[in-house]
Amino acid sequence: MSRNILSLDFYGGEITAALAALDEETSTLRLRHVLRRPTRAFSGAFVRDMQGAQEEISAVFSEISQYVSIDPSVVIGLRGNFLSFKRASGFNTVDSRNKIIGEREMQSAIKNSIPPNLSETLDVVDILPQTYTIEGNTGIKNPKGLMGLTLEVETFLSCALVTHLNNLYNALAASGCSEYQVLPTGIALGETLARPEERQAGVLVLDIGQNAVSALMYHKDALMDAWELPFGRDAIAQAVADLLQNDLETAREVLKDYEPGTDDIMDDVLEDAAAKLLQDIKKELLRSLLFLSYPPTRLVLCGEAADKNLLKTAKQIFGVRKARLASFDDLIADCPADEPVYCGAVSLLMHTLEREQKRLGVAQTKETGLLDGLLDKLGLSELF
Repeated sequence: MSRNILSLDFYGGEITAALAALDEETSTLRLRHVLRRPTRAFSGAFVRDMQGAQEEISAVFSEISQYVSIDPSVVIGLRGNFLSFKRASGFNTVDSRNKIIGEREMQSAIKNSIPPNLSETLDVVDILPQTYTIEGNTGIKNPKGLMGLTLEVETFLSCALVTHLNNLYNALAASGCSEYQVLPTGIALGETLARPEERQAGVLVLDIGQNAVSALMYHKDALMDAWELPFGRDAIAQAVADLLQNDLETAREVLKDYEPGTDDIMDDVLEDAAAKLLQDIKKELLRSLLFLSYPPTRLVLCGEAADKNLLKTAKQIFGVRKARLASFDDLIADCPADEPVYCGAVSLLMHTLEREQKRLGVAQTKETGLLDGLLDKLGLSELF
């Protein structure tokens, strides 16, 4: 048996998408098609023009329809500064006959990590469990099958403004898409691109797009903080325009055709412009007490702006010991899916499948309650 899965990543000034076929017998994922389209109707996942949003999403589905005969499962990747993130904890008393912890107890603890005083203007779109504690024994990754009377879980919550979410949902519905799962793209990037040893050492995952940045920070294998910043590669173009006394469009054209190393003066201009962008990013991250308390020692760079020159500058700006460009190991693809701009769309596919296989966490689905949609999909709803 095989099924098709489509991810849509609302990526700054673009929509990127990846279509994959999953062989369920071997759990093999093959990427069949990727695409990127400039968008004027969206800024990240924020809808600026409802009619334009419907037309742009419909155009994506039209192109994808050439590669599939049956509607694929759809994963929607959220980006934008209408997202917010929070570490939380949940508690559950184990009441099973033998005091053995099962999926019911795990999911109940995860559900209880949602703060009761969460603002009505926010909707929880993702709950990612970090570690569990059983009767004071901490650091447990998977408590299923263990015995204990009390179970606690540390989680990472992703929230979004309800009004912006509803506008996106309306645009998807108008485009004929009625069933889908919603995940923050940044979470998928961090969970798929950061290696276990990097997460343990402390790593910053930085995805820089045209006019948006997604960032995540890990420390001792735990997701500590995340950010969505409303500026990106265009800031480099603007700095180049200012330095060369050109307009922004001219600077974009110059950068599009320029090969680093062919002009020393231009190389210096680019380095100064990139340094300014990275310093602005660091300035925003330094507002987080967690970033100040646990500064990362490693860096993983991805996204449209990712290249070796930017990586070198980023390593210096953030003062990390090791830095690398992101890559997907053993990627099976019939298309050029390894380009940096597709990192988000590909990571959404991989992270979604990993969560399904491991029954990990809770993500929001269309037209169901926060928990019910995913629990139904996993066959767990009867446990509540």
